[in-house]
Amino acid sequence: MGWEEIALLFAGGVVAGCINVLAGGAGFMTFPLLVAAGMSEIEANASNFVALLPANVASLYGYRHELRRPTLRLRPRLALAGIGGATGSLALLGLGEASFRTAIPWLLAFSTVSFALAPTIKRWLERRHDFDGKNWIWLSFVLEFIVYVYGGYFGLGMGVVLLALYSMFGHEDIHEANSIRNATITLITLIGIALFAHAGVIRWLPSLIMMMGAFLGGYFMIKVARSVPQHWVRWGILAWSVSLTAIAFWRYG
Repeated sequence: MGWEEIALLFAGGVVAGCINVLAGGAGFMTFPLLVAAGMSEIEANASNFVALLPANVASLYGYRHELRRPTLRLRPRLALAGIGGATGSLALLGLGEASFRTAIPWLLAFSTVSFALAPTIKRWLERRHDFDGKNWIWLSFVLEFIVYVYGGYFGLGMGVVLLALYSMFGHEDIHEANSIRNATITLITLIGIALFAHAGVIRWLPSLIMMMGAFLGGYFMIKVARSVPQHWVRWGILAWSVSLTAIAFWRYG
């Protein structure tokens, strides 16, 4: 690796850490940068799990008090997340590079649409109509499991979809929903890292460089996050993700 690539990965990690604190969607920044650093798409996806791990762990720690609430049904959700995440990661390794390259544009499109619709979903969930999600917990678990599998396979946009599901099915408290999301995503990330490391598809040095940048960016952005209009950040991320999706359809479609 040259100094230019090291600087690019570190700076990209800093920006991703800031984005994660402000509005989420850091994967839209890190994944293409890892590809630009010379990785294959599978290597970039696997290494992305490592690069964003500190953000997941930090968020998990931040919601440690909410995780003690007995109403979260955390144990069955962690079991589903573990099985689903492992299934998705093993599918990525088993299906191989060609299948993943074909899927990338559609995965990015799903992630982009999920990110774009998040505010609308949130407003709809706040109204809730006459739907009582607490009576449909089995349906919540089925839908969550599908997202967990997707997260183990690719993961961009997973957090937005999970937050919507948790809120819709009985966790109106945003902090409760976030605590479940952080716990399940952290578990999926750790399982993915273990499986990808065993398969030898993680590029450790670039991942760790970006990880350090993400940690520093997130740490310093926490101090100024309240003064930055989050809708500006969201629009910037959305514009970037739309561009990235269009490029992916042109390149891999």
